Amino acid sequence: MTFDSLADLDSALTSPFGLEDAAGAHPAFLVANVAPQARVPHAQRFALALRSVRAVTVGLVSSPLDLPAAELAAHFDILLAPPDIAGDALVESTDFAASIDLIQSTTAAHPAAAVALVELLRLGAYESVPQGLVAESLTYSVLQSGHEFGAWLRGRGPVALPQDNAAPVLTERVGTALQISLNRPSRANAVTAAMRDHLVEALRVASSDPTIEGVVLKGVGDHFCAGGDLAEFGTSPDPAIGHATRLTRSPAWWIAEQATNVRVHLHGSCVGAGIELPAFAGTVVAAPNTSIHLPEVGMGLVPGAGGTVSISRRIGRQRTAFLAITAERIDAYQALAWGLVDRIEL
Repeated sequence: MTFDSLADLDSALTSPFGLEDAAGAHPAFLVANVAPQARVPHAQRFALALRSVRAVTVGLVSSPLDLPAAELAAHFDILLAPPDIAGDALVESTDFAASIDLIQSTTAAHPAAAVALVELLRLGAYESVPQGLVAESLTYSVLQSGHEFGAWLRGRGPVALPQDNAAPVLTERVGTALQISLNRPSRANAVTAAMRDHLVEALRVASSDPTIEGVVLKGVGDHFCAGGDLAEFGTSPDPAIGHATRLTRSPAWWIAEQATNVRVHLHGSCVGAGIELPAFAGTVVAAPNTSIHLPEVGMGLVPGAGGTVSISRRIGRQRTAFLAITAERIDAYQALAWGLVDRIEL
């Protein structure tokens, strides 16, 4: 559904059964123009309605907003604006129609995952790393039992996990630093349960050894990390066990715990966990060929390696929602402009 103004959207959402009617639309998708001096009769009521509706909400910002209008716009899940309009939450778009089609098509294909993602981000649990990881994992677990992920699994079909002939994680002491290297180059360093466990152990060593003053995380081969190894997806005994495992064997938590001492070097593909984990680090360095991509919503899931926490803390929930829902790839320079990486080095 499209609305010409915030006033029209406010009337629709706050009318009797408005939230229910909006949630029943297919796709569960609302878009509204935000005028420079937009007003609604009751700003608090509007904000509550917009954050409660079970739909992905998109605001279009064509001109710089005054403060009251900007405060209203901040409650949308995604904010699109031309490149010449500045704002930390804004996603640059040179073609509103094309951007809307992209967001809407993904929402239509995976409505449960897309809506669950924005509902999770609206909670603001990412402001606390431990609480954010719990909220993300619970959402991920629910979606693992859903029909969208089930359809993705059936489409993928049975897959055998290749046998690793080398340690999935390498560690080397370099002066006062511990260098940790992801070491599955034949699989673009895709994360398996074994790699996760080895990574946790290495990070625990760094945290507990007072002679280690820094951690440097890299990837062996042409790519930093292609995300979770898809061959292992759907192999957890049940979502409850998966949730417990994510919280007790969490590389995200251990990176965040010592973030100021962790530096990550990205190169090549950084997919899913390949950017979700690095974003927790105090310093993220990207090679010029770095490509960042969040594919999980297209699988009927949300990011599950901590991305709704780490990425949101760096670039805000609106840009995080855009990346996750559209699965758009961004390069190192866009990531630097948004603050997802801290510098670019050859």
